[in-house]
Amino acid sequence: MSDIITQPIKFLGATVLSFNATLGFGSTQETTINVDLVEDCANGDLFYPNNGLIFVGGPVYFSAGAFNFGGILTNWTVSQGGGGKTFNVRAVDPRSLLENSVVIIDTYLGPPTQGINYFNVYAGYESPVLNGNCQFFGSSLGNERGMPYQAIISKLQQMNPTIYSPTGYAFTVNFSSFPTGLPEYYRVPGPQITLLQLLQDVCDILGYDFYVDLLPGGIISVGLVNLRQQPTSFNSIISAYNGIATDLSYGQELRNEKTRTVLFGEKQHYLAPIDKFNFFFGEDLINNEMVPVIPFREDSCGFWINKKVDSLNAALTRPLPTNGPYEISELDIRAALSSYKLWKNRVLTATIPGSFNEAIRANWPEAAEDLRAAGQVLANGGDAIKATENPQRGFVDQMQNARKPAAKSNKPEFLNDLEKVFNFVKNLGSTYYGKQFFVPLNQRICYYRGDDFQEIIFSDVPTNDGGWVEEGVPVLGLADPELSAFREEDNRVGCFAVFAFNAAEAPIPETSEEDTSTGPVSIPDDSVFNDGSIPPELPS
Repeated sequence: MSDIITQPIKFLGATVLSFNATLGFGSTQETTINVDLVEDCANGDLFYPNNGLIFVGGPVYFSAGAFNFGGILTNWTVSQGGGGKTFNVRAVDPRSLLENSVVIIDTYLGPPTQGINYFNVYAGYESPVLNGNCQFFGSSLGNERGMPYQAIISKLQQMNPTIYSPTGYAFTVNFSSFPTGLPEYYRVPGPQITLLQLLQDVCDILGYDFYVDLLPGGIISVGLVNLRQQPTSFNSIISAYNGIATDLSYGQELRNEKTRTVLFGEKQHYLAPIDKFNFFFGEDLINNEMVPVIPFREDSCGFWINKKVDSLNAALTRPLPTNGPYEISELDIRAALSSYKLWKNRVLTATIPGSFNEAIRANWPEAAEDLRAAGQVLANGGDAIKATENPQRGFVDQMQNARKPAAKSNKPEFLNDLEKVFNFVKNLGSTYYGKQFFVPLNQRICYYRGDDFQEIIFSDVPTNDGGWVEEGVPVLGLADPELSAFREEDNRVGCFAVFAFNAAEAPIPETSEEDTSTGPVSIPDDSVFNDGSIPPELPS
């Protein structure tokens, strides 16, 4: 048989007396070999390590018949006794070199791209960006979840880095022997990882065990064992040693290693087309439950909402009798967005509907009286605005004691409160009006309440983060390349809206011959809102 040893075995310049080896799998079990040797002076043996021809950390290759081993020399000893001088050598596979080699895979562009057992894969892709070459920005395909595994291996193959042992011996890695078959969305988290950990993580996912070998030329290679397949019979190997081997033992053992891994990524995002919107004005606590504030009715002048005023009442010198909720109309909000004067004139007019307006007039009757006094001045040919801003001095002295802090501004307390109410209504407009909407989803979402009946757990959580669609699939009738304007860095399509507008049906405002497209818009003095209130001041 070809694997029968018929002549002395030489190793490191000496003759082998005996050897034993242990095969190791994975990242923690090394493959080792121990060899006992002697110098056969008659045949010119010279033990290399003892004569400075190789040092620990260097590559060694052992061969005995069909058995071959490549590894790193870790230690050797000399024993001298009555039987003469003998040597013992221990070598291990090169996985320790993989453990001491770091790969940078996130954000760091700084030089060098390669150092001693340090390989900046990220900079290998994107270092031209430092010189202003922006076309390379993003070429690593890295994001906050890491870099794709295939991109890491591809760049390492291109870089062909050199790994050094502690004593300076150089090695390279056969990265084509690393596992393949992972989906493109599998990412390795950064900012760094060792080559051995990278190998172990990928093998765990794919259901492989591995061993590390050193090939001639100082090439580190990986061997894979597929744990998902039943091993073939070893009978042919065992029977070949019958009658030849002096000691032979064999059997079976149960292996419990992981053979499957389930990859969990980010939560699934899917786009849901919506064709119904409603105005949204935050949430209020009603009957111990947070409910959205949305219009509860509409009329010819717009919508109405019910809004609580807890935060407003806490800031008022003279709070409203209750926290509501009170009725506030769209016109109330629009008036506040226009100006304080317009809003105040509207709210304090007795004919303007709405429980909030009624509560304001009832809580600060002096403000309504002030407005009526201003109206009387106007009827007599005076300036209504000046009359409103400058009430009679005797009225101010009656309403405000000079010892009060507000007296410094010579303004009645009710006007301070009224400005706070105005800011509350204006804030509803500036924060929510036309900016936030309540959208009923078309698909069914399931939910249940937690143990305390306060927390609600939903089967789907609405978000405005967008979602992924297959390439070439249009969204709301918009296809690529136009659709790319709404794509995020990870290729998700962000949320956007399509407004149906027919220019031919748009109303054309009536203008006089003197009007121009940039001139001011004039409003007749008797113009009013449909509910009888004064219209807002329109911009030029």
